[in-house]
Amino acid sequence: MLGPNSAALSCRRLILFEFFVLLMASQINLRAQDARPSVYPKALSDSSRRVVFDRSAFFGESTAIPRWDNGYLVSHEVETFQAGVPNVRLYDQSGKQARGAAVWFPGSLRVVIFSATAAPDGRIIAAGEAEKTDGTSAPFIALTDLAGKVTDVIQTKGFFPANICQAPDGTVWSFGGTGYDERSHPKPGDTLRHFDFQKGQIGSYLARSTFPEPLHPGPEVLASVRCLASGLVAYSRSAQAYIEMKYSDDASHVYRAEGPSNLRLAGFAATGSKQVYGYFYRAGTSGLYYLSFDETDNTAHWLPVEGTVGDHAKPEVVTALFGSDGDKLLVSRAGDSVGVAALHWATPVIQ
Repeated sequence: MLGPNSAALSCRRLILFEFFVLLMASQINLRAQDARPSVYPKALSDSSRRVVFDRSAFFGESTAIPRWDNGYLVSHEVETFQAGVPNVRLYDQSGKQARGAAVWFPGSLRVVIFSATAAPDGRIIAAGEAEKTDGTSAPFIALTDLAGKVTDVIQTKGFFPANICQAPDGTVWSFGGTGYDERSHPKPGDTLRHFDFQKGQIGSYLARSTFPEPLHPGPEVLASVRCLASGLVAYSRSAQAYIEMKYSDDASHVYRAEGPSNLRLAGFAATGSKQVYGYFYRAGTSGLYYLSFDETDNTAHWLPVEGTVGDHAKPEVVTALFGSDGDKLLVSRAGDSVGVAALHWATPVIQ
C-alpha cells in the first residue's frame, strides 16, 4: 500500500501529466489555427475618380464585356462577317474612343474574336479564329500597328487562344483550349502557352488532364488571364480553379476555388499576386468578392467585399468589374443613373 508521501507524489505526477497533455493539445490547436487561411475582411474605398465612357464600348450586336489593360478600356465584337468592320476598339482615360482595328483575313467567311488586349503603346493584340469559305478554320493571335492594321500573326494550330494577356517583355500568354476528338473528349495538350510574334510558340505548360472530367464547357471557357509584373494569374469559372505562374518558373500553381454558390462570375481583376477580385451576380443581386487563400490544402474561397454586395438599388453596390489600374479596381456602381456607362476608380482596403 502507498504511504502518504507516495500518494502525494503520484497525485503530483498525475497533475503534471494532465498539464502536459493540455499544453500539447493547446499547441496542436494553435498550430491548426495557424494553418487556417488568413482572412482579412476587405472593403472598397470611395471612388477617387469617375469617368463616363462612350456607350459603344459596352453595347453592340455582339459586344463582349470590355476589360481595362495598360491604360485603355478594350472592347471587342465577338463576330465579324466582312472585311473593314472594326471589331476591336480602345477607349482612353477620358472615356472616348482612341483607336480601333478591323481584324480580318482574306478568304474568311467569319472572324471570331475570343479575347483582346492593349499594348502599353496603344497597339492592339487580338486572339480568335478565322472561319474560311472552304469550311476550315484557323486560330490566331494578331498584332496591329497604331493605325489598326494587322502587322503580325501567329497561327496557333491545334490550340484555341481563348484568353490572352501581354507580359512586360512584350510576349503574349494565353490560357486556352486544345479542342475535342470525335468522341467529344478533350485532346491532350497544354492549356497555358507562351508566344512571341517573331518566334511563335516559345513555351507550353499546364496539361489539359490537370482539370477534372467531364468538364463542359472546358476550363478555357468563362475564364480570364492577367499578366502582372512578375508573373501571370488566371481563373477558370468552369473548372473552379485559380492559377498562378511566375515568368521565371517552369510550373504553375493551381488552387481549387470555392464559392459563392448560385452566383455567376462576370468580371475578374488582379492587383498583384493573390490580390484577386471577382464580380458575381444573379437576378438583381451582385457585388464584389475577393479570394482568400489556404496554402495548407491549395484552396481559395471567394469572400464578399464589405458594403459592395446586395440589391442594385443600393448606391455602393458594385454592378460590374472591368479590371485594375495599379492598386485600384475599375468598377461600376449602382448609384449612377440608368443608361450612364461610368467607370469608378476605387481601392480595396483591409478592414
